[in-house]
Amino acid sequence: MPQFEQIEVFQSLAFWSLVSFALLFFLLKRYAFPPILEALEERENKIRTEISDAEKLRQEAQELKADLEKELKNAHEKANTIVQMAGAESKKIQEKTIQETQAKVRQMQSDAEQEIQIAQNKLLNEIRGYTAALTIAATEKVLKKSLGDEDKKRLIDESIEEVLREMDSKGA
Repeated sequence: MPQFEQIEVFQSLAFWSLVSFALLFFLLKRYAFPPILEALEERENKIRTEISDAEKLRQEAQELKADLEKELKNAHEKANTIVQMAGAESKKIQEKTIQETQAKVRQMQSDAEQEIQIAQNKLLNEIRGYTAALTIAATEKVLKKSLGDEDKKRLIDESIEEVLREMDSKGA
């Protein structure tokens, strides 16, 4: 059988294939695998370092985000405080303006009352003068004689007092 004749060839081929493989494996293990494994370890370490750096950066970014959110919240609170203070200040200014306006109105009212009082006093003085002149004229006509200075003064004072009494009684 020709098929079995090749077994001897096959055995020697298998032997040398096994020896070649072992030699190749030894050489690879000795010279090729260490640099490859070392390169793989370096790459693994580099990737781990980059991952840890990325994690640190992510944590820093989260901290920065939290800080920025806190500062934004503080800024909003400050803005609200400023708005409230501006509202309070506006209210104070408005109240001050109202008070000033009320004070001006009271002053104007007081001035008007003084003017009225002055006008009233002036009018009363004029009325006194007219009343005195009328009283003297009427008295002279009634008495048909000219009165002296003392009589005129007494009659004027009496007439004025009588007119004032009547005005007070009509006013009250």
